[in-house]
Amino acid sequence: MSITVNIDNTKYNIPERVTIEEWKLLQQWEFENQAHWPWIINTIMHVPVTDFDGADPKSMELFIGLIISAMNLRSMKHQPKLDDIKFGQFVDLDCFVSVGIEKNIEEILNLLQVDTPWANEGLAAIEQYIKWRSTIYKQYAQLFDLHSKDSDYVEEDAEFNPKEVARGWYKVIVELAGEDILKMDQITEEPLHKVLTFLQIKKEKAIATAEQARKQKIK
Repeated sequence: MSITVNIDNTKYNIPERVTIEEWKLLQQWEFENQAHWPWIINTIMHVPVTDFDGADPKSMELFIGLIISAMNLRSMKHQPKLDDIKFGQFVDLDCFVSVGIEKNIEEILNLLQVDTPWANEGLAAIEQYIKWRSTIYKQYAQLFDLHSKDSDYVEEDAEFNPKEVARGWYKVIVELAGEDILKMDQITEEPLHKVLTFLQIKKEKAIATAEQARKQKIK
């Protein structure tokens, strides 16, 4: 389906949704910048940008508004598979998301086992994953240095340093593998909750030991 817009007596059929490839290409343009509007339309419609020289600004604004609506459309037709996620998948997803969804959308969808060419379906699945990811961080609050399980550690739009995220997880995998490179793949294939529960219990024991040592030092 599409919506028809008339600009300077020329009719254009605007699609009601965009593909993942189109969505990625649109990320390079600033929608607030009117100079970018012809290029934004070109990305979706594949018409020469010169077609819009001297075009009515109000009509162009309507055109851009409809494209934004198409980009913001969401449709949950593909449920991401999260129940049986492996530790390595979670780590890869965390790293890809920290770099930016717009840069790694295909890799993220592949890890979530979501196969679709449409941005509205793919982004809906990713947003569901982001919400689930936030609950994981809260569930293992102490492991991730949260003050309480009710605190908001990972906001859905939180930003992290990609290098720090990747390096942090790599150090965890190396430690769990006993610094044996041959065992690292084995660790990443373990169920997520099994690994996080182990890490949280290990951290709780370390905290308790440190607290006991502190009290003995005071005595």
